[in-house]
Amino acid sequence: MTTTSSVNGTSSTSSINSTLQSGSSSAADLQNNFLTMLVTQMNNQDPLNPMDNSQLTSQLAQISTVSSMQTMNATLNQLLSQVSASRAMDSAALIGRTVMVPGSHVSVKDGVTGQIGVDLPSTADSVTVSVLDQGGNVVRTIDMKGQVAGVHDITWDGKNDAGALVADGDYTFKVSATANGSSVQPVALVYGKVQSISGDSSGVLVDVGNGQTAGVNDVRRIL
Repeated sequence: MTTTSSVNGTSSTSSINSTLQSGSSSAADLQNNFLTMLVTQMNNQDPLNPMDNSQLTSQLAQISTVSSMQTMNATLNQLLSQVSASRAMDSAALIGRTVMVPGSHVSVKDGVTGQIGVDLPSTADSVTVSVLDQGGNVVRTIDMKGQVAGVHDITWDGKNDAGALVADGDYTFKVSATANGSSVQPVALVYGKVQSISGDSSGVLVDVGNGQTAGVNDVRRIL
């Protein structure tokens, strides 16, 4: 008696899924592989228990879905690339403009401080700003008291807690804000003039000088 080997839909589906996950085959390759497996399956099916129409239809639908998804992914990637390029071109208008972006560095020159601010995601009943020198020592503490949610400028007159002007140089600042004893996760902000526009895998970036960049989506204010 001739022995027939049984090839079921599960092995075919597993092979398709494995090929798709590897990401090494195109939609055309997947279709060719599927058709080869399908013909082999039909030639070697059990005559006493042949594959019915519903199984055939199901497997054809699977390969059609896989092919459509790969085509859709390719189209979406092209659209994303075009959108990214378009956003970079639109963002070029920011060059030369002063923007407010996340940052914690502030400089003092001739007794004049750089502009700084804070973004509060929710209303806070207490907002405190600590300015630190390069040694990490707190030279000035600013109590902003309660503030509503939103972007706020921080006023620092360039003086320390004793009322004397601090030395020119670079400083950092930290902002703490709480509501009912819990932090509202404030974001420290700095102003800077946009020097250039660039892009990487994370999106469009604005260069505000001093080696500092920020995502264009992180720009809080444009002057």
